[in-house]
Amino acid sequence: MQPQELLDRFAEGERDFPGVDLSDTNWPASDLSEINLEGADLSNSELKNMTFDNANLKNCNFSGSTLQFVEFVNADLTNACFIKSDLSDIDFSGADLTGVQFQESSRFSDINMAKAIIKNVNFSGINMTGIKWSLFDLEGCNFYRINGTCINLAGSNCKNCNFKMAILENAILKDTCLEGANLKQANLKKANLMKAKVKNASFIGANLTNAYVYASNYQEAEIIGAIMPDGEVYDPDDYSIVEGGESGGNSTKAEFISTENAPKSPNSPHQAVIINDCIYIAGQIAIDPRLNIMLCDDEITDQTRRVMDNIGAILTAAGVGWSKVVNTTIFMVNLKESDRMNSVYSSYFTDGNLPICTCVAVSQLPENARVQIQCIAST
Repeated sequence: MQPQELLDRFAEGERDFPGVDLSDTNWPASDLSEINLEGADLSNSELKNMTFDNANLKNCNFSGSTLQFVEFVNADLTNACFIKSDLSDIDFSGADLTGVQFQESSRFSDINMAKAIIKNVNFSGINMTGIKWSLFDLEGCNFYRINGTCINLAGSNCKNCNFKMAILENAILKDTCLEGANLKQANLKKANLMKAKVKNASFIGANLTNAYVYASNYQEAEIIGAIMPDGEVYDPDDYSIVEGGESGGNSTKAEFISTENAPKSPNSPHQAVIINDCIYIAGQIAIDPRLNIMLCDDEITDQTRRVMDNIGAILTAAGVGWSKVVNTTIFMVNLKESDRMNSVYSSYFTDGNLPICTCVAVSQLPENARVQIQCIAST
């Protein structure tokens, strides 16, 4: 459908246009308040001086589009997509933005989100320099790799947000709730974190040089490998090694798993590590733990069974079972063997409890193994 046809029908009183294809279109200045465009495709379009107040725009696709001087006041934009869009002078005040995807937007400037619902929004990879969002509820939002230099999130709820590898230099995070937030490898130089709530937050590898951290209790956060405000790297020597099944996964320390019922990993000094309720198991190959050698030759099913038994022993040592495995990565020399590998691999899980999985083809594995598996489990 072309814009003029929709505008004519809208002028005659029609309001329902769900799922309509409006991609690659250029729009004249228009007021489409209260229109129903749920699931419509507006990708790669140009929308300037337009009004969508109180509109139903659930699941709409605006990816790759240019939007300038557009109003979405009180609109429902649940799960809408603005990936790689160009956004300037946009009014989202009062809108429902739950689950919206803004990642990789080429421009994100002069955005008004006052009183908007902004939970679980994806802002990853965009430039948010100088944005002032104090006292916002941003719980669960994704700010991965944003440029948030001088961003003001003072007093905002950023619980469980992802700021991994974000640039937050000179950011204002005073009184901000960062409980459970991921700030791994974030640049927090000169950031104001005074009275920030950081319980269960992760600052692993973050740079806090000259940050203001007065009255923030970092004993409740993960700070291993972080550069602290005084420039010193936090690298304690009292990591505890767990033998058998004594895990204690709520500790902020790295707790290493060691069991004689599984071999050492060929690529790691430890079989597994527990950090913040997650068990990270190093990649296992088909080494027999009794003799510490490969006994399975080239048969993929036998190798897979030995690998899974090794992982099972490590899970047992950590005090959990296969039901706690949430993610696996499988490395294979020959992907044509995937079906035979999977017939063994999948038998270790119940039908409704298969973890998410990535299978990667490689040219060679340690000890000329045909398969190597690493996994992540919860405690």
